[in-house]
Amino acid sequence: MSRNLENATPRVKTFAEKLIAETKRILGIDLFVLEVDRLFEVQVAYYAQGRESTFVTNKLRKRVGLPPISEAQNKRKITWTMDSKHIINLSNETTSDDKSHAVDIGIKDKNGKYVADANADTNKDKKIDFAQIGIIGKMIDPGMVWGGDWKGKSYDPQHWQEPIS
Repeated sequence: MSRNLENATPRVKTFAEKLIAETKRILGIDLFVLEVDRLFEVQVAYYAQGRESTFVTNKLRKRVGLPPISEAQNKRKITWTMDSKHIINLSNETTSDDKSHAVDIGIKDKNGKYVADANADTNKDKKIDFAQIGIIGKMIDPGMVWGGDWKGKSYDPQHWQEPIS
C-alpha cells in the first residue's frame, strides 16, 4: 500500500493532483493522499477489522506489515468490500490491474496533522469540508465516483474512484 500517485491510473492521478490544488486554492484547505494502492492481502486484513476477533485481525495485519490495533479499534469496520478499487495485482500478465483505480484523500489541520473527523470544518466557514471537497471533485471530473455519495454504513467521503466498466 502506498501514497504514491504514480501507482494510480492516469485519470485518478490527474484527478487527485487537481483536487488537492483546487481545494487549497478555493477553500484554503490542505489535502494529502492517504492511500492509493494496496495488495489483496492488505484488503483482507482491512476487511477483517470489525468482523473478526482482534487476535485474527492482528495476525492478518502482521502478515502484511501493518501495526496491531486495539480491541476498541477492531470494533470499527474500515472497509465494506473485498472488491476495492485500490487493489492492484502485479503477479499476472494482465496490465489493466497493475494500477489503482482509486485514491483516498485526507485533510490536514493548520498544524499539518491529519483530521480524522468526516464532519470537520477546518477552515471555519460553517460548512463541512468534505461536502465542499465533493463539489470541487465533481467539477474537476464529473465521472469520478465519490464515496461521500454512498449512503449508510458505506459512506466514505475520503474515497474517489474511477468507474470501471
